[in-house]
Amino acid sequence: MKTNLNKLKVDENNHLIWRNLMLPIPTDPDKKVNVGNIRCPLLLIVGEDDQNWPAPECAVDIENMMKKAGNDHLLTKLSYPGTGHLIETPYSPHTRFSNFMLADSREKVIVLWGGETKPHAFAQEDSWRRILKFLERHLYQRSVL
Repeated sequence: MKTNLNKLKVDENNHLIWRNLMLPIPTDPDKKVNVGNIRCPLLLIVGEDDQNWPAPECAVDIENMMKKAGNDHLLTKLSYPGTGHLIETPYSPHTRFSNFMLADSREKVIVLWGGETKPHAFAQEDSWRRILKFLERHLYQRSVL
């Protein structure tokens, strides 16, 4: 990540935007986890306006690895336009940016997480309902009497 600091951006309010630090997504298989080997259901929740992490690009990469391995049937992807990095439980306040302390320098900065309030609130409610359905479908077992 330190080698990509030239990709660090700031918005008009001087909030740090980290998403580009991880771009482009590596193509060398030795530089990433081969999620194509996953043999269980996987749920991805993607904020399309994530300013902290390249979530949409990572989701496409994960989809491609799982498809190549023949495991794309195990993947469920929920993608929300206008939604930032922190898609939490319903009715949690939307945090578009927050204070952050850099580990190396102990410098205090403000990090941009992204998203807008209304689409973010929708994503919280919709994803929570769908998370519960996903877990019920894949984890709940009925006992046989």
